[in-house]
Amino acid sequence: MLPTRLTVILFAVSLALLPLGVVSAPFRWLVLGYEGGILLVFLLDAFLAWRWTAVRVRRERPARLSLGAENEIVIVVENLRGRTLTLIVRDEPPAAFRAEPSLLHAAVPAYSVVRLAYQLLPTDRGNFNFGNVYLRCRGPLGLAWVDRVVPAGETVQVYPNLLEIRRYEALLRTTLVRAGGYRTRRLLGAGREFSHFRDYTVDDEYRHINWKAMAARVGNLTKLDHAINAVLMLAHVSQAFQDNLGLLVFSHTVHRYLPPAKGHAQHAHFLQALYSVQPEFCYVNYREAFQYLIARHPKRALTMVFTDLLDNVVSAEYRDATRLLRQFHLPLTLAVADVPLQELAARTPQTTEQLYDVLVARDLLQSRAEMLQSLEHEGVMVIDTVPERLTIDAVNRYLALKTGVRT
Repeated sequence: MLPTRLTVILFAVSLALLPLGVVSAPFRWLVLGYEGGILLVFLLDAFLAWRWTAVRVRRERPARLSLGAENEIVIVVENLRGRTLTLIVRDEPPAAFRAEPSLLHAAVPAYSVVRLAYQLLPTDRGNFNFGNVYLRCRGPLGLAWVDRVVPAGETVQVYPNLLEIRRYEALLRTTLVRAGGYRTRRLLGAGREFSHFRDYTVDDEYRHINWKAMAARVGNLTKLDHAINAVLMLAHVSQAFQDNLGLLVFSHTVHRYLPPAKGHAQHAHFLQALYSVQPEFCYVNYREAFQYLIARHPKRALTMVFTDLLDNVVSAEYRDATRLLRQFHLPLTLAVADVPLQELAARTPQTTEQLYDVLVARDLLQSRAEMLQSLEHEGVMVIDTVPERLTIDAVNRYLALKTGVRT
């Protein structure tokens, strides 16, 4: 139990009068009696707060939390007694997730229910745990706070940002209409084929993802998170075209493969497969992954590779592997830029050490640009973009390939 502000003020008054008790014995006993009375009333108030507080508490939340978005969490408090209950509520969300506000204040009328909301910002995907709900209840006399703990532990899944799909939906409808209006006219190439590649047929949609070097954070999300959001948006948009969609997750080896399929069920499979994917700091075996894909899906398909090409050795291995991939599929490289490196390269150095760092950063970016140009010269489509624009750029290129109109 803790004193309220009123209790502190009452004791402060007695301390202010204490010097008078030094020169007057009767007044000293009066002050001590006053302090003793406050203490007794404080203890009585704490007892009443503990005895008379009867509540039901539950947490309401989305079935799945969305990564990098403000998710509303609601604490529902039901007062089972016939007096107004004044309290402070603190939930125990997963560690490292930002909760605003962290403390919830409420006055719950007799036999009533209040809903207290706060916003939770998850910063990682996967399974996480909520803890208990903590209540600080004020006594009826306003002198004491009493703490209570409500067991409320539960596991929650944090998925890629599902809320972004709703936000982008209106924009994508506009983009689709501007790109040719798939509802109002037949697409070039018999409606299901890519207009510039006549070998394509109804089974021609495939997505191929590489998570290499995707662990760096841009704001609240990693580059991998931005890539996953882009893939899910592509899966959402592809349903309008009735395209088949497949998924390959790999690093040093293949981790997950979903054969091409279409419809809402495939989108759900994508979501389940991707929500727990984490970046790995390891060697990336592009050739093994591409061979795996070709063996299971040799039919010509658009292959969108989400990656980051910066290291010369890794970039060279990727270029060699795409030569194999081009024999069977149409590769599209989505190169996710290193934003902190770009910012470093743009700085004006003030010291010799800073000059060295800036020159190295500029050299790396120049090598990367040359690498991407060499891929284009070999017939590999390339999108060089930053994480925040990855979804928009990927979807726009997909629409351009589908309709033959640049968006």
